[in-house]
Amino acid sequence: MGLDPEQRRVFTLTYMTYASYYLARLNFSIALPTIGEDLHYSKFTLGLIGGAFSISYAIGQFVNGQLADSVGAKRTIVMGLVLSAIMNALFGYVDLLILLVIIWGINGYAQSTGWPSVVKIISNWFRSALGTVGGLFGSCFLVGNMIAWPVLGCIVASYGWRAAFLAPPLLLVLVAALFYLGISDKPEEVGRTREIDAPRVKFRLKRILLSKRLVTIASAYTLLQFVRSGFTLWAPSYLFEMYNLSLYAVSYGAAVIPLGGIVGSMISGWLSDRAIRFGRTAVMFALILSLSLTLLTFYHMASYSLQVGIILLFLLGLTLYGPHVLMATVIPMEHRESHEVASVAGFIDGIGYIGSTFADPFIGWLVDVRGWSGAVT
Repeated sequence: MGLDPEQRRVFTLTYMTYASYYLARLNFSIALPTIGEDLHYSKFTLGLIGGAFSISYAIGQFVNGQLADSVGAKRTIVMGLVLSAIMNALFGYVDLLILLVIIWGINGYAQSTGWPSVVKIISNWFRSALGTVGGLFGSCFLVGNMIAWPVLGCIVASYGWRAAFLAPPLLLVLVAALFYLGISDKPEEVGRTREIDAPRVKFRLKRILLSKRLVTIASAYTLLQFVRSGFTLWAPSYLFEMYNLSLYAVSYGAAVIPLGGIVGSMISGWLSDRAIRFGRTAVMFALILSLSLTLLTFYHMASYSLQVGIILLFLLGLTLYGPHVLMATVIPMEHRESHEVASVAGFIDGIGYIGSTFADPFIGWLVDVRGWSGAVT
């Protein structure tokens, strides 16, 4: 995949910008064990805070997908980064449950500005080898995840859970400034020949809802998000309690999930381009089947030892994020000729996070009632 200097710059800066979002959302999952001990909240209650994030994120995906197509992806991202920075700073100072729910819910909306906008920008700048481009770019949130958990885990272990919410805002504001100065939404804005004739579509959401393929993919993505949400939010707590690890060890142990996801996203993107005669749906089906088998193995064998658990978490990341990236990144880019890209990305991701809204408190309740084995089941 040959890229000219301008494409490399756009790809790299957009990649790094979206990865930085995760410092201001995964701080909640890594801080969960300490927050629970400090504020004496049950896992169900903590799950409600995570659920508030998910429902706001879902709603925001629908809104911000349309917004990125209307007023510009770059403006939408900058607005979201600044708002997320403010909400994180506030979260670090409050104790009341209702305020924690409200603030983290608003942060969910702020975070939702990112994905449809970055997919829109990448789609504007790249026309061919969509599976490979999407697989590579789709790993950006996994890199953000892999970096965020160890960094934030060290902050929590050294300075307490509140510091994990007070440290990221400065970085987010800096990233927002660099992104605003360094990125153009479209190639023609910097004097390049227009690569893509983006459709001017009215009633975007209605058109998407009439597409059977997009609705089917969004429905499958919802079920996939249910699994993803369980591991993204609860994996650090699982490692902390199941293997009696320190927060330092937990943060590095949990990072094997996105590490596996990076491998899975790149393989699935490349494979979907090479197996084009079978269709990307066949690749997604094979990976989801592999995920089901991995989950079954995890249920029966993860408790044997920490080493076995870590290997299985890596395989879970690989088989989970392969189809995830295809659905959330490549599929929206494929529909740019008939639909606005950001609207499609926002629709698929938004529908998916509706599943997370129920998964976060439900899994917390299962852990409270039946322990970790009940939640994994």
